Amino acid sequence: MSSGIHFLQRYRERLSLVESEQFIDVHEGFVRELAGRESDPTDGLNTDERELYIAFFSQCQRRYLATKEREASETMMALLNGATASAVETISGSFGRAAYERVRDLKEIVDFRSCSRVVMVGSGAFPVTLFWLHDHFPQLHYTGLDIDARCVEMAAALTKAMGLSNIQFEAIDGSHHDFDGADLVYVANQVVPKKSVLEQVCRSDSTTQVVIREPTRRGELLAEAVRYDVPSEFAIEDKGFESPTFLSYDLYLRRRG
Repeated sequence: MSSGIHFLQRYRERLSLVESEQFIDVHEGFVRELAGRESDPTDGLNTDERELYIAFFSQCQRRYLATKEREASETMMALLNGATASAVETISGSFGRAAYERVRDLKEIVDFRSCSRVVMVGSGAFPVTLFWLHDHFPQLHYTGLDIDARCVEMAAALTKAMGLSNIQFEAIDGSHHDFDGADLVYVANQVVPKKSVLEQVCRSDSTTQVVIREPTRRGELLAEAVRYDVPSEFAIEDKGFESPTFLSYDLYLRRRG
């Protein structure tokens, strides 16, 4: 048995048996070890085996992010305590700071000169990407989409507490949203299936710029990768830096024609 497969089995067993209060620490340990490995731990696995590990660890990642985002949202609400402030002034904790800074390359890969409306698919309970965008481009209008109504409720409450009137949220699957009029669509890493969202963007009349948050090769154990099957209407134009914390990066797509 290869060391990579042993590594995956070990963490699958630990994460399956761990008490709820220890889950965060164990999962963070797994991601740190995954990021630091010299070789891909899925090497040597057949397709079915690899897909089983992806299904398990991506579910763990969704559970981890849901917990951390709720905590970050609640902490930020408490820190605001009725006072309005920019996100960069208010976000505390390593998770929130890392999540905020992971999209800083958007200034280099997106042409914001032609933007007036931005739609984010998979904005979550702690819409930190939208907060980063608003801090840097406060004149734009933002819409956050999420399939989880509770996430939308928490994000909307936090945004209202910050005094941000140009960020709205909607509980909807991004593959059903009308993207007409959107100048930029940003798709979060945990959105599934990403290709369905891209196909829906193609049905719009907009000449939309699209950024997909993509997993790195090792991060493919934690989230779906769409770069191998991008709809023909899009060309991969550029990519941002890879986050060792989240094992993901921004992938810029240009719509053809």
